[in-house]
Amino acid sequence: MVRILAGVCALFALALFVDAGSAQDPGKPVKAQMVKGSIKSVDLGKSLLVINQKLKNEVVDRELSILDTTQFVVTKAGQKKELLGKDGLRLLEGAEGSQVNVQCDKDVNVLKVTVTVK
Repeated sequence: MVRILAGVCALFALALFVDAGSAQDPGKPVKAQMVKGSIKSVDLGKSLLVINQKLKNEVVDRELSILDTTQFVVTKAGQKKELLGKDGLRLLEGAEGSQVNVQCDKDVNVLKVTVTVK
């Protein structure tokens, strides 16, 4: 009987430990990820933005899917434009080589794209 009780207590403690380790604090906001680099290409058909990102001693391509809710802040010739989704992506056509900052959520969904076009 003592063994059964000890086993149940051990399983209960293990369940609490696993649950506490996997659950995030609901009051603590999840920090957004930032991707910085330069625009390599824009594909309107696939709603795709490809960025060259420098990591340590190498440059890697990041393919970012643009959602309808993605916010774009594009500064071109001193004028700032703010658009959403494909309309914002359309502004980046021909802007290859321009510096870009991309804010993503924890699942790497693109939230905001900030670009200063050369």
